[in-house]
Order: sequence, then structure tokens, then C-alpha cells
Amino acid sequence: MKLRRTAALSVFGLLAACASVSKEDALNTIEAPTQWASLQEMTDVSSARAIPLNWVNDLSDDALGTLILEAMNNNTDLGAASRRVEIARQQAVATRASLLPTLSGSIGTTRSVQRTMGDGTYATGYSWGTQLDWEADIWGRLTDSTRAAYLDAATARADYAAARLSIAGAVAQNWYGLVAARLQRELSERDVETGEANLSITERRYERGISSSLDVRLARSSLANSEAQLQSRLQAETEAARGLEVLLGRYPAAELDSADALPAIAPVINEDGVVIGLGTPQSMLDRRPDVISAEYSLEAAGLRASQARKALLPALRLTGSASNGSMDFDDIFDTDNLVGSLSASLIQPLFQGGRLLANSKAQQAAAEAAVFTYAGIVLNAFADVENAITAETLLAAREEALELAYEEAVAAEDLTERQYLNGTTSIFNLISAQQRRIQTESQFIAARQQRLNNRISLYLALGGTFDAGPERFSGDLDAEGEDASPSLFRKWWQQATGTSEAATAAGADL
Repeated sequence: MKLRRTAALSVFGLLAACASVSKEDALNTIEAPTQWASLQEMTDVSSARAIPLNWVNDLSDDALGTLILEAMNNNTDLGAASRRVEIARQQAVATRASLLPTLSGSIGTTRSVQRTMGDGTYATGYSWGTQLDWEADIWGRLTDSTRAAYLDAATARADYAAARLSIAGAVAQNWYGLVAARLQRELSERDVETGEANLSITERRYERGISSSLDVRLARSSLANSEAQLQSRLQAETEAARGLEVLLGRYPAAELDSADALPAIAPVINEDGVVIGLGTPQSMLDRRPDVISAEYSLEAAGLRASQARKALLPALRLTGSASNGSMDFDDIFDTDNLVGSLSASLIQPLFQGGRLLANSKAQQAAAEAAVFTYAGIVLNAFADVENAITAETLLAAREEALELAYEEAVAAEDLTERQYLNGTTSIFNLISAQQRRIQTESQFIAARQQRLNNRISLYLALGGTFDAGPERFSGDLDAEGEDASPSLFRKWWQQATGTSEAATAAGADL
């Protein structure tokens, strides 16, 4: 008796529990600032300016925009993500069908034999029947299930937007990686040419007795190292081209040409203390696709917990049937022989070994886990932006310092070369000056690339939007997470499947 009372109290406790947790409740322990903390440490100016509507244009690189559009149309991962949107869409429609009655029909025939004194008489009968079943959603259990399925579809759309943004960022970073690889390869080629010239000069000086054999060997060793470095740079450039071609949906033939130079970008904070548009932490939550996806998953988990609790309550089901039968096929539709029934039943689960109660507790735990998951994703999103802002300032200072170091190394190399030709310094000093110049130029190229990559990461962390042009797959999400260009997706879906406009339009929108 005590056990039954405890179980009953558990049931009513679960039914009284709150199913859905809002994102505000999930973040009630996180005190987000009104402005980005990293900027508050650097400047007093506001960072609340809206981020660019098209961060690709902000990089002022026409070639990059063309490549991103190609990736949006041909990337295999993005194509798969768009299909998952359609899968979730149709699964939501299928779940919604549980709210409606189900009607099935049947038609059959029977043949029987009756034997009398060895003689057989055959008789053929015909029949038809219909069956109607419907569960009244008196507690909203089926509605909760349907709403959760539609939230799953919204999650799939947000995941698609996240994949679209991620692929665009990967294309941009790989593009600048390819440009940097080309610059590094060209730097190595110039280094080899310089080494060959040094060796030629040193050998002539050795023949005239001005230089020693040590100078010749040092020049040969330096040239061999430069040639080895060139091979590594050639391999890096080839692999960078192939990696970008895969993102573009091309065969990885390493045939993609890169730009001649890395673009210079404006600092986050300029000399006047003006900050480029970064928005606010709150606006990032309303824009970043993975955060939006987690928010939908949080709401869906709450609805499924509610659905599982309501499964403990009685269910009202209506069943109706109609049938008719006749020995003559022409009479099977005669209403005089029609038999029909309509019944209603109230079904209350009594004992299922604790399955329903355990499932309800499991779904409640899943909803609670979704709260922590959402909060964790939000914290990581904040960290992504803060780290990128901090890195932007540090990388800009590093790039500036390396640019100065490169300029000074070039001047030192020129001076050392003149001294060597005049015989006032050794080949060792010349090679050392040349290697210092090569090293600082290589570091300067890498620093500029790293700063570009960080700027792209900053746009991605902010959930930046972009417009690549007419895209083959589904378009951007609007502020509510809805597909902003369903007609574009519908057109592509028709081309891919051969379905008609009318058939697609009937089931395209959730």
C-alpha cells in the first residue's frame, strides 16, 4: 500500500513539474555584459554598432566572393545538410498526422464449397469495409509531440545555416592559406636564386684567391637548405590548393590559382578609437546559428518531457467501422446490408512495470540536460568572440612589429651584401643577414594570414551574415530561424527530384 502511494505521488509530482524551460531561465546564472568585455579593457568606446550585413564584402576580395558562391552551390556537406532539412520537414508533417483521424478501407472476396452426398456446391462472397480511428488530444500530448517535431525541423534549418556559415569561413581561411602558401613558395624561390648567386660569386672569389674553401662550402650548404625549404613550400601550396578545391566541390587537381597578395584589413579599433561593428553579446545569441539550434532543442526537450508525463493520463479513443457483404458483387453496395459501429473508449494505463513513469523521468532528465547544454553552448559562443577580439589586437601589434623587423632586415641585408662585395665582411655574415631577412619576411606573411584567419573567425563567432549570390540550396534563416528563401530551396528540390510545382508546394512549408 505504501509503495502504491509513493508511486502515485511520484506521478502527480511529475505532472506538476514544469516541462519547458526558456532560454532566459537557462542563462539566469550567467551575467552577460552589455558590451564585449575584451573591448572594455582596451577602450571606452561602445561596441554596440551592428556587424556588417555581408562580412565577405568587408574583406574587399572579389575572388573570395566568387569562391564562396561556388562552395554554396557545390559543397557536398552543404548538400547533405539541405537534405536533412527536408527530412526533418517531412518528419514533422508525418508527426502532425497523429492529430487527425486515420481511415482505412478494405475489399475482399471469399470462395467456399459445400459438399452433399459427394457433390460440391461452390459459393462466392464479396465484402468491403472501412475503419476509422481517432485519439482525442484532450491533454495536449499529441500536440506536444507535433510541436517538438516542428522544433526539430527548425533545429535542422539552424544546423544548415551553421554549416553554411562554417563552410563559407573555411573557404575564406583556406583561400588565404593558399595565397600565403604561394607567397611562401615565391619567397623560397627567391631565396634559392639568392643562394645560387652567392655561390657563383663565392666560387669566383675563391678562384681568384679572395675567398676560402670554407666560404664555398658555407654557400653550398645554405643553397641546399634553401632548395630543401622550397620543396616543402611547394608541397604545402599543392595541399592547400587541393583542400580548397574539395570545399568547392571540385576534383582535387591542385589547379586553382591564388591571388598575388594577402589583403590588408582595418583594425578592430582604429586610431580614433572607433570600433568596427561587433554588435552586443545579446544580439549574438539571436543571430548565431548554433545557439539558435540549441535553443530549439531546449524547447523540444521540454515538450517531450511534457508528452511523456501526459502519457500517464487516460486517453480517449474513438473507433468507427462500416462493412457490407453479399453473395452477389452487384449487391455489396446495397445499404440494406450495411453494418456499422461507433465506439468510444477511455484507456487508463494501470500497470506496465514502471515503463511510463521511468520514461517520463528520463525525458525530464533529458530536458534538464538540454538546459546545461544550451548554457554551455552560449558560454562557448561568448568565449569565441572574446578570444577573437583579444587575438585581433595582439595579432595586429605582432604584424606591425614583424613588418618593421622585415624592413630593417632588408636594409641590413643590403648593407651586408655591399660590405661582402667590398671585402669588409665574411660570407657567414652575408648568409646570416639573408637568412634573417627570409625568416622575418616569412613570419610577416604568416602573421598577416593569421590575422586574416582570426578576423574570419571573429565574423563566424558573431554569427555574421553574408550574401554570396544565387544559391542552389536553401537560403539564410531570418530572425525567427525560418527559411528566408523557401522558394529557392523548393526550386532546387524540384530539379533534383523531378517533382511538380503543385506537389512540392503542397508539402514544402512546415
